[in-house]
Amino acid sequence: MEVNALVIKNHRTSRALTQQHLAEACDVSLRTIQRVERYGVASSETLMSLSAVFGVDTKELLIKVADDTSNNVHKRINLVLITMALIFGSSLGSVITYLCLK
Repeated sequence: MEVNALVIKNHRTSRALTQQHLAEACDVSLRTIQRVERYGVASSETLMSLSAVFGVDTKELLIKVADDTSNNVHKRINLVLITMALIFGSSLGSVITYLCLK
């Protein structure tokens, strides 16, 4: 699962825990905590352990995904506008060229 590594590190440091202490509290290896804080990836078991140790909901530790629907709509609109501009521009260019060569 993708977790917010910065949030996890902030929870750890605000409690004055070393990575080793957090690993022991979560009953995982030090390397697991290092990977979580570096790459932002954790198994569901590790995520549950972290949320239990920090006393927070697991959702707080996950990366918040923006609403892709509005993002996709904007991308599609931009694509349509660019396509229309290209078609109109090339058509207009062809007409001007034709009129000039006549």
